[in-house]
Amino acid sequence: MRLRDLCQVDHLGLKVLTGHDLLDRRVRGVTTTDLIDPGRFLKPAELVLTELTWHDGPGSVRRFVAALVEARVAALCSGTALKVPPADLVDACAEAGLPLLALGVEVSFGALTEYVLRALIEEYGAAAPSRPYGPRRRLASTLVDGGSLSKVVTTVAGELDVPCWVLSATGRVVVGSQPLPEGAGGRLAQAFLSARFLPGTAPQPDGTVLSVFPVSKGAPHRIANWFLAYAGEQVRAGGEHEDLVVELAALVALERSRLEAAHRIERRVLDQLLDLLASGDANLPGVVSRLHTLHIETEHGLLAVALAVEGIDRADEVGVAVLDELLRPLAPGVATAADRHAVALVPLAGNTADELTAHLLAGAATLEAGLGDARITIGVSSVTNGPATLSGLIEEARHARTLAELGEGRVSAITGADVSSHRSLIAAIPGELRRSFRTRLLGPLEEYDAAHQTDLLETLETFLEESGAWAATADRLHVHVNTLRYRLKRIEELTGRSLTSLDERVDFLLALRMR
Repeated sequence: MRLRDLCQVDHLGLKVLTGHDLLDRRVRGVTTTDLIDPGRFLKPAELVLTELTWHDGPGSVRRFVAALVEARVAALCSGTALKVPPADLVDACAEAGLPLLALGVEVSFGALTEYVLRALIEEYGAAAPSRPYGPRRRLASTLVDGGSLSKVVTTVAGELDVPCWVLSATGRVVVGSQPLPEGAGGRLAQAFLSARFLPGTAPQPDGTVLSVFPVSKGAPHRIANWFLAYAGEQVRAGGEHEDLVVELAALVALERSRLEAAHRIERRVLDQLLDLLASGDANLPGVVSRLHTLHIETEHGLLAVALAVEGIDRADEVGVAVLDELLRPLAPGVATAADRHAVALVPLAGNTADELTAHLLAGAATLEAGLGDARITIGVSSVTNGPATLSGLIEEARHARTLAELGEGRVSAITGADVSSHRSLIAAIPGELRRSFRTRLLGPLEEYDAAHQTDLLETLETFLEESGAWAATADRLHVHVNTLRYRLKRIEELTGRSLTSLDERVDFLLALRMR
């Protein structure tokens, strides 16, 4: 699609303000942004849509336009936040050789995005003149004619004569030609995330083999990508089946772009809400109105989640994509980028806070296989049942995530409950000091257990969990009370500590928590 063709679509009502001689530029994508420096999120030949909420004078204009020029976008299209594009933006675009379009007040960004993506899908299907009726045109026509992504996947599965699925990096099935076997989603995600080269294969417990194929080669990181899975070994290079898989991947990527455009509209509303809460002038009707627009209800409980992906490029973009994915399909949350991390307000929607946290952590644990040297840190707030405390809720989630940075492992999380317990104090202690404390106190028990095949460490932990109750501890360990008494005496001898002292019990408990 060329800019000239887009500007001639009557119902869009686009007006060309600069770059009249550049309308033969091709448009290969569309994105919406109101970041003052959006360069890291842009791709060449994209049509960039903006509401101009970043505009605060010529300095901001120069910075914004420079980022677009450096990214080699096709054009900029302004919305109606300022009614008409400011003169300094028009001048800057003209000077930089960047086409500037204005969208009529009666046309939404969503309508323009939908039109562009559908046109690209249709164009993509017509782009194989050597085989005008081949798989590319056939698959693209299915979407253009109103078919679903599920129908496209089913069509490809029929052509390949094998089952076929589209999955997220957590193993969630987006669409499939048939139900995926139990546990296969996680195994496929592990294979996709850990493969040195793609396409790759994932052997299954029953001896069958499934192949995995990335949806988008331009995804910011593998943990933020989708992938295809289909039964059997990799398709033969250069053959018709390879062509089908490649075309399906491209169409899935385009369809995901269309869904992402809708999510960006929601993010703009959430950005407005976060700005309102951060201003200190938040009024309850304004907060409630934006929550209603986002379909976020507080009646049954609401919490905030903050997430960051550390140690990778385009971390903000990846973080938002990961948090969006982790929230689906359990909770209808909306995530956006804020201060180096992603933030989401999440209605419990019939779940408990513990269930939601477990769901987040399970999904994040699946992504560990693709993190390499990177980390995911998560902070989860406590629960509120009213909009008046949202500002404090978000700060609580951010603070919890900061504490999670001090934890160990590829995935580290702190919850609102942890913040008000000894866990937050432990998380704030440097890792080397935690390990030293644990080794000094529990090292003799670990060495004794390893040398004599005993269970003194387990005995100690159970005794403390049962608050020092002899009968309950013996019952849990399935031993006689006299055996328990012998073990506890041995623990005291090896450590030089007394289990009758409350202070020393606390030391033991903290050491056990310092993993």
